[in-house]
Amino acid sequence: MTVLVLANTVAFGLSVALGRLWPPALSWLPLPMIILLAALLAARADRNAAPELRRYWRLNVAGLIIFGAAMALRAIDAAAGGGSALVPIATVLHVVGGLTMMAALNQLPLGARSRSSRLTVTLDVGTLMVATGVLVFHFAVLPLLQAARITLFDLLAAIVLMAAGMGTVQTAATVALSGVATMSRRSLAAVGASAVIGGLGSAVGLLLPLGLPINPMVLLLPLAAYTIALSARFQMVDAEQPELPRPRRGYSLMPYVAVAVVSVMLAVTALTRAPDHLIVVGFAVAIIALVILRQLIAFRQNDALLQENRRQRERLSHEASHDALTGLPNRTLFARRLAAAAGRDAPFCLVLVDLDDFKAVNDTMGHAVGDALLVHVAERMTAGVRPSDTVARLGGDEFAILFEGVTQDRIGTVLSRISNILLEPAVIEGELLSVKASFGVVQGRPGDDPHHLQRRADIAMYEAKERGEGGHQIYQPGMETRGAERSRLAAELRAAIAGDQLVLHYQPEVTLPEGRIVAAEALVRWQHPERGLLGPGAFVDTAEQTGLIVPMGHWVLREATRQAAVWAAGAGEPISISVNASARQLRDPGFPGEVASALAGSGLPAGLLTLEITESTAVGGGATQQTLAELRAIGVRLSLDDFGTGASTLSLLATCPVNEIKLDRSFTPPPGTEAIATAVVQLARAFGVVAVAEGVETPEQADRLTALGYTRAQGFHFARPMPADQLSELLRNAASTATVSFSR
Repeated sequence: MTVLVLANTVAFGLSVALGRLWPPALSWLPLPMIILLAALLAARADRNAAPELRRYWRLNVAGLIIFGAAMALRAIDAAAGGGSALVPIATVLHVVGGLTMMAALNQLPLGARSRSSRLTVTLDVGTLMVATGVLVFHFAVLPLLQAARITLFDLLAAIVLMAAGMGTVQTAATVALSGVATMSRRSLAAVGASAVIGGLGSAVGLLLPLGLPINPMVLLLPLAAYTIALSARFQMVDAEQPELPRPRRGYSLMPYVAVAVVSVMLAVTALTRAPDHLIVVGFAVAIIALVILRQLIAFRQNDALLQENRRQRERLSHEASHDALTGLPNRTLFARRLAAAAGRDAPFCLVLVDLDDFKAVNDTMGHAVGDALLVHVAERMTAGVRPSDTVARLGGDEFAILFEGVTQDRIGTVLSRISNILLEPAVIEGELLSVKASFGVVQGRPGDDPHHLQRRADIAMYEAKERGEGGHQIYQPGMETRGAERSRLAAELRAAIAGDQLVLHYQPEVTLPEGRIVAAEALVRWQHPERGLLGPGAFVDTAEQTGLIVPMGHWVLREATRQAAVWAAGAGEPISISVNASARQLRDPGFPGEVASALAGSGLPAGLLTLEITESTAVGGGATQQTLAELRAIGVRLSLDDFGTGASTLSLLATCPVNEIKLDRSFTPPPGTEAIATAVVQLARAFGVVAVAEGVETPEQADRLTALGYTRAQGFHFARPMPADQLSELLRNAASTATVSFSR
């Protein structure tokens, strides 16, 4: 096809330069062949095209076939000597073919979608159409009007074909300027070139031959068909690429080329005193008006773009300096404000805030509830400070507050207010929650290093957190040493859990007044390689703060049930084993399964395992209550430890599914008052649970508790915590004597 087009172009050039060298029929003969070859390529593109482009390619195929038929009729007419009845038929086919090609262009999904984009494209196309009108009128219409003889058919054909050609140019320019999302840029450029060449060639070639020895359509229509073939080829090749390049509306030279064309025509008609000079002046005025309007719109678009860029920069700046979840300043912005406060000549306070047990909320209720809780905390903390103060989220559940112009002697009142605000229950994603937080405070002065201040506030916060009751702690010199010791202890404890350094001691629980052993409480000890045997007071708090209480509790549960199963298999009456369960364990939905696994692994009946929980743990929310219910369903007994020291005691007995309550040692008479001990045993009877007195250290206490109605007790008077082998010996003696005698 390329060879045919090149040969046809060379032949046309020779005919223009040297005159007619061969019969006219030979000049028309290559046209139908070239056009039909282009139709074949367009048909192939249709088979491989995206669905939204197939109608375009099919109409192109139809239009090319119609054009090929028209050119074949012209070749036959030329062979017959010209002037036959085939010319009007060819002209009609030419018009139909052009309209079909215009319809194909209108099937393309244009890229310009916004109102502003469509208006801009319309003005650019209008500018191009004005320039096209100048050329067509000057070189085609004006000579026709000046001809000595013109038939009605020639006039009508000229009008129709000129309109078709101009319409094709308009449609092609619109497509080229708007872009098509599913068509490659070079394929789209070829479409525009084909429409311009074919449209102008049809209009000019059918109006007048321009005094040439050969009709210009002989050159222009094959070129138009060839560019369509190129467009089809480009589209097929680009469709095989991983990602089709997407056209975009950019800077276009078309309107400026149109202005240049009209300017040249204005100068030419003025210098040659052409009769259509005033008409060209009118076209020039029209094009100037379009350009001015286009520039005004461009100015407005540029202003809108600048405004959008400014808003985008502000949005990006805000996103870079603020937390996406809560909208609070992030660590970067807070560091800048802290550095600025340290550079001013005024005191300030830095407070780091950590939410207690936030991980348990995430683990048991899901991250959606956790995120909503963080937003709630951010709102409440912001409401509790002045507008001049800065509340920031540093990450996770850690927040920071910068109080400017405030000294540490006044900060306690403010933090107490914030703490009380956070403690107020709120419904978060359908869950009733309250938040306990720990605050670390450091006093800042002009010139202080912000990094050192944050480190000290962090140390103070962990001191507050270590107390396990929330509240705030002001940094004091020497806290670094305690913090380092805490970190060292946590590392050693982690190694102890992995290295089997933990051991269990057991303290018997006996009946009153007989003193018969019916249960034992498992108490963890740490056989430290350097410091010897450590009691729970030396490491349990650290385990709670670091989360090591969970793996430690898992080990205690496994070991205690194993040992209890050994005792149950021995001689005598089986005793139950009591194991302390932490709040973190009870908030874990998998804890009941862990308990069931420990029972199955040891072979211990579920009724011989008692899990001891504190009052504060039992009121820890819906997830804890669900866990307790599942544990009861397994058959495990539940004991409420340290009874009377927590909150909501009476309502707790009605809602918490426990089997026994343990009177806290502080209420064991004496030195505790008999009124509380009496009330507790009466409550136990009323609710149908067992009452156990803890901390019994003297015979007098045991006798008095028996008189008050207690049937079980535990304490140093009966036995101190002991290794498993010692308790095994004690149980063997009990089996032979029915009771155990404890020295008084």
